[in-house]
Amino acid sequence: MASSLAKQIRSATDHEDIDLAGFGQSQISELFTAAFSEAIPAPKMIGFRFTVRQKYGDDMPKFCRDALRAIGFEEDRGASAIMECAGSFKYQHDTDKDLKFIHVFPKIDISASAAPAEAEEEADIKIGGMKLEELPPEHLCSIVSMETFVKLVAKQCPSFSQRRALLKAMKEMAAKIAGFEEKMSKMEQLTASEDELYNTAQDVPGKVSELEKQLEGMMTGQHLTRKKTDKLEAAMAALQAKIQGLKDATPTVRRRKEDREILTLRKQLRELKAIEDSKQVLSLDEIKKLNQKANIVTRLEQLEAETKGWFDAAIPEADRLRDPPPASKGLLPPPAPSSTQRELGWSEPRMGERDEEDKQRG
Repeated sequence: MASSLAKQIRSATDHEDIDLAGFGQSQISELFTAAFSEAIPAPKMIGFRFTVRQKYGDDMPKFCRDALRAIGFEEDRGASAIMECAGSFKYQHDTDKDLKFIHVFPKIDISASAAPAEAEEEADIKIGGMKLEELPPEHLCSIVSMETFVKLVAKQCPSFSQRRALLKAMKEMAAKIAGFEEKMSKMEQLTASEDELYNTAQDVPGKVSELEKQLEGMMTGQHLTRKKTDKLEAAMAALQAKIQGLKDATPTVRRRKEDREILTLRKQLRELKAIEDSKQVLSLDEIKKLNQKANIVTRLEQLEAETKGWFDAAIPEADRLRDPPPASKGLLPPPAPSSTQRELGWSEPRMGERDEEDKQRG
């Protein structure tokens, strides 16, 4: 574990945060000796912040100090990431978060990093001395810095489909690491491989977010392949055709069983209105019909109240029961007049038309 982390440190090109969880005195000494005994090839000063949490033990800061002094580093409380501070370190205690850090500013060999840019791009990318094919992509992407991760994605996943596949694998890796934390919270021991992955993984959720942003940018920026674009255009055309079909479709309006009686009562009220408006002397039969108007109005209001339902205002005017309604196929004949209606001389209503008496009075 210490040797692989040391290789990662020596290949770094920018500042990095490293958590020393699980490291003992011998492992810290081995790590610092392998990582910092010789100057690191880099184009500028880079700093490393090692987290030595309180729960790791009170002696861990002392182990770090001793290991760094053993390879010639000096403690400097005012050290910072500048070339003048190469070969120094400082201790920091964040009392607000109760975290302890050892900041290391290694010796830097600028000349060794001055390789031609083109040659650097053509060379195989290596992480910790290992080639890309030696680790699964999601494992490799989990342990490198964010800067290196972005370069890896650009080189190894140039297409939309490749980055989407990597996103799925990275989400699974994030879930796996979260499972490690759950195991530790239950005081369960991690295996050696699990412990190494947990201690070397860096900001996996942040890398998942970065991938999601890249995929979104590829979609909005028209970086999709021709095949993918054709597929999306076909899906869009099918969707537009479906929308147009829905617009052109004639909606089905459900008719209620009470509609027949409501239409009958409305027709009877129209007949009564014609009798009331007549200037002729009324016959006995017509007077009897007018005496039934209050009962007809009451029954009509009762039926309309019973059939009103919820959200009545949302019903389009075209879907409401019209008077007279349009003729349509499949309608059952209107109900026969009751015995009282027959006695009073009411005729059976005709759907969508007036009888001869209506025409004469109209």
